[in-house]
Amino acid sequence: MMKHMRITVDGKSYDVLVETLDGAQAAASATLASQQQQPMVQTMAAQPTIAAPVPQPVATPAAATGGAPVTSPLSGTVIEIHAKEGQAVKEGDLLVTLEAMKMNTPINAPHAGTVRSIAVHKGDVIEESATLLTLG
Repeated sequence: MMKHMRITVDGKSYDVLVETLDGAQAAASATLASQQQQPMVQTMAAQPTIAAPVPQPVATPAAATGGAPVTSPLSGTVIEIHAKEGQAVKEGDLLVTLEAMKMNTPINAPHAGTVRSIAVHKGDVIEESATLLTLG
């Protein structure tokens, strides 16, 4: 029997399709799940019968070069880094583009400065408040 449910993980809600298992099916599923290396999430948005691995957040190193960190306002995936180390930027210049829930979010320079270090790479999955780069 399949049930539509909404779950919340780290403050984000997901609509999911959940299958109710009998005792034998549940035991077999538990054995299979213990052999999996990554958690699986099945969402209704794509295809309800296909499970996809959940991206794992990457740690961002603390800025060791001094300056002011530019942090992420949300959790998401880095889809483009527009700045280069050593580049002079003005307030409002586009630094990084993040993607979260199929929406792009531009991260702009909060003030003028020089990019001292970049703490992320294209494709990284980051947490809210993670340091993206450091402006000096």
